[in-house]
Amino acid sequence: MEKKTISQKEKEVIIARLETISPKLFFSVGSDTKSFSTKELIEEINKNTEIGKNFVKSQFEFLRALKDGSLMNVLTAQ
Repeated sequence: MEKKTISQKEKEVIIARLETISPKLFFSVGSDTKSFSTKELIEEINKNTEIGKNFVKSQFEFLRALKDGSLMNVLTAQ
């Protein structure tokens, strides 16, 4: 992924999304075998770790793809 500084506002948006998700849900991030709870991911984001940064970046990529329709194009193409 490109080197880009993540703003506090971007972190807040993704943290707000995570806070709406069940605490029973876990995420696998990258090639690491560890799974993260929503609480752990919020901690990673707040600590500005590589895992936290990568998660924020990937979530914004998802949101952009959803917004511009490219996600739907991929899902409906067959």
